[in-house]
Amino acid sequence: MSETSNRRTALSNASRGRRGGEGKEKRRGTGRTSRGRQTRAQLVEAAKAVFERDGFLHARIADICDAAGVSHGSFYTYFVSKEEIFKEVADAVELDLLTLEPAPADADPLQRIRAANEHYLRVYRANAKIMKVIHQVATIDAEVRETRLQRQDAFARAIERRIRQLQDAELADPEVDAGYAAHALGGMVAHFADHLFNTGNTAGFDLATATDQLTRIWTNAVGIRDDVTRN
Repeated sequence: MSETSNRRTALSNASRGRRGGEGKEKRRGTGRTSRGRQTRAQLVEAAKAVFERDGFLHARIADICDAAGVSHGSFYTYFVSKEEIFKEVADAVELDLLTLEPAPADADPLQRIRAANEHYLRVYRANAKIMKVIHQVATIDAEVRETRLQRQDAFARAIERRIRQLQDAELADPEVDAGYAAHALGGMVAHFADHLFNTGNTAGFDLATATDQLTRIWTNAVGIRDDVTRN
């Protein structure tokens, strides 16, 4: 298993909270065959498209089945409800958003931070419509909201560990509180991505400049010196 897969699995398990047993008992044969895995993947992909088009409240299981080319009855082989398949879609999107490819061993702090910011913005842009729906559902569904908070906390802890590593290596300002910085900077990037891709972007920001500027703000905030990033 690749390093990325390991990270994805760890973050996924940490973020799913108390969800799990009830739905698994009700489903029959989920993913036990290659055909079953393919059908399940088709349903998730179709559900994403229907949720993007119709929103959560107006999306119908029948429309998801039609888009996937799957019979209505077969839906319940894999999912017990519209709510459950929505959570599967949300999990897949947000795990992609927060799971980074391993950086090259010789990458400097600036390159690592820039790669992380660029990854987040690009994946968010590709999933902006469904992210808007996820935000909306999180305001009315406590489980979705809790899962998102758990995942964001896990990601913030990963950022915090990275900041502490930079501080231990004397590459970042030791007076910066790594915990505060991790939540503040992670929140900054997430909020900016939503502004860039889901609010009409009236300021005319572009992805490349946004990546550069968010990276500069990031490095300035944790006190990474210019001479460090050039070495």
